[in-house]
Amino acid sequence: MDQQDRELYGLQILRAIAASGVVIRHTLDMSDGSEAGRFSPAWMTTFGAAGVDLFFVISGFIMVYVSFPPGRAAETPGRFMIKRARRIFPLYWICSAGILAISLVGFLKHKNIGEFSIFNSIFLLPGDKLIFVAWTLSYEMYFYVAFAICLIFGKLIQTSISTVLLMICGIVLGRWIQDSSFSEFISSPIVLEFCFGIAIALLFISRSKWEYPPALGALGFFLIIISPVFVSHPGDTAILRVIAWGLPATLIVGAFLKTKRPRSKAGRGVILLGDASYAIYLTHIFVMLGYGWLIKATFVGGVSQISFAPMIICLCLIVGVLTHLFVEKPILELLRKVTILQRRPPPLEAGSLPR
Repeated sequence: MDQQDRELYGLQILRAIAASGVVIRHTLDMSDGSEAGRFSPAWMTTFGAAGVDLFFVISGFIMVYVSFPPGRAAETPGRFMIKRARRIFPLYWICSAGILAISLVGFLKHKNIGEFSIFNSIFLLPGDKLIFVAWTLSYEMYFYVAFAICLIFGKLIQTSISTVLLMICGIVLGRWIQDSSFSEFISSPIVLEFCFGIAIALLFISRSKWEYPPALGALGFFLIIISPVFVSHPGDTAILRVIAWGLPATLIVGAFLKTKRPRSKAGRGVILLGDASYAIYLTHIFVMLGYGWLIKATFVGGVSQISFAPMIICLCLIVGVLTHLFVEKPILELLRKVTILQRRPPPLEAGSLPR
């Protein structure tokens, strides 16, 4: 498989779609607080949250795919966790510090910020956190830890199957954990979406030629869009969400695995949004805070949001891309260089020879 095939540009497109879906969902939800009221149907407001489920399936696929590169040794548990922590925590901590600072200067009076929520935020533990969307990152880290443990086997099939079994055991046994926050977290069926991604990865890696009906991807999008019409609220972590959004998300991921590299400017723009999807996901909450203030304190709250909401959505994407380019990327590059330097052997003393 050549380098372009290894890049999986389709997944970057899906990341852009997933991040945009979450932004649209929160923007429409926030617009409901205006005096003019909701301008979009409830089902339209809801289905954008399925971007999270799309992220989870993609994550399950990617962790398997990058940890067992063809012709090279499998990823070690320690190196895997270092890479994941380096990717997740820096920007997340910066955004958490931003929320804490906003709270300390008198805003966010409705949010109860104490030592417990700060501790949970630092380590992405279950329970209340500074950033309300960080619950998904807690599940990401849970999956990473489970996968890292199973990387001890060093083999593709053994690692994948043992990870799935470990996650299922957590669902079954988690209800007996005394702490309610941890019990609800561990026993949530939403972790099955990572397992769906693992299954797709195993199928993809095992086949020399990936033949997948594009119609299944279209079906996945259709099911996600219409599911809120028939399901009152699939946006929690129960099995209903896994069925309504997780399974369709799996169909979608399979359909995008052989997408070629976009050549048009618009296509490259979508890839950039995919690259910036994590930054968009974390930073859009700051735009939401500003949008909420506009609705409550200015004339914006007294008019229909049908013209303001698209501008807010675009602003969220722009802020996320700028954060990715000028904050996230430089930090990741610096940490990557530091890690490389730490792995280099010390220089030989003058006159010495390697043995």
